[in-house]
Amino acid sequence: MSAYLYTGKCLAYLQTMPSDSIDSIVTDPPYGLKFMNHAWDYDVPTTETWVEALRVLKPGGYLLAFAGTRTQHRMAVRIEDGGFEIRDSIIWVYAQGMPKSGGLKPAHEPIIVARKPGKSSLNIESCRTDGGRYPANLIHDGSDEVKALFPNNNPGCKPHRVKASDETVERLQAKGWGFSGCDKVAGYDDGDDLSAARFFYCAKANKSDRGGGNDHPTVKPTELMRYLCRLVTPAGGLVLDPFMGSGTTGKAALLEGYDFIGIEDKEDYVTLAHHRITGAVSNG
Repeated sequence: MSAYLYTGKCLAYLQTMPSDSIDSIVTDPPYGLKFMNHAWDYDVPTTETWVEALRVLKPGGYLLAFAGTRTQHRMAVRIEDGGFEIRDSIIWVYAQGMPKSGGLKPAHEPIIVARKPGKSSLNIESCRTDGGRYPANLIHDGSDEVKALFPNNNPGCKPHRVKASDETVERLQAKGWGFSGCDKVAGYDDGDDLSAARFFYCAKANKSDRGGGNDHPTVKPTELMRYLCRLVTPAGGLVLDPFMGSGTTGKAALLEGYDFIGIEDKEDYVTLAHHRITGAVSNG
């Protein structure tokens, strides 16, 4: 595993990269909300930036790009105008968040799922949730506030049963899930809380994401970024984040066994990202 961090404007560096060289792009770009009056958040990335991102991505490679609820349409249109196919969107639901400028309290962010034309597939098997369920286009933070939004199974009904192929059962059992293929959801007894929240991936925030002097205003949970990298990157692949910030995507990529390239125009964030990434790898 290796990581290369570049200090400078992302478009300028993208233009120097070879075509068809990147396996996936997982990024949290500016939302164009003028967040806290930061100059970098004046607008969403230009179409020209996404044209270059498309060029360096391998055919069939995926792009996952966070967006703001107010400007997601602008982000999606520019990504699509750059040549990407918009395949879906993932909603990340969370409890933390403060209203800005007298607006509504933010409780979710969309993640645009786009693909460079070509044959490919998502890594469904490595991203299954409890009971071997398929990954969904909703992720939550596991907080009590969010879990309260999901219904519980009727206590008078039998627990939900699922079926799976022998191959899937064998693979999940190898992971220690105790999954039998047609049985009650793994890890749950009749008396347990059977919240439907368990059917969706839970990416809990970790205090370490804010540790070590990380003052980046939009840092994402490492567990969330690990899951996203795993969803769209082939084994041993190379992940690119053209808007690296404090390096959470890079940290996540290396922890998942991928190589990483990050681009960030603020030197202090590049230094911070270097410390976070090297620290994560050295600590296992």
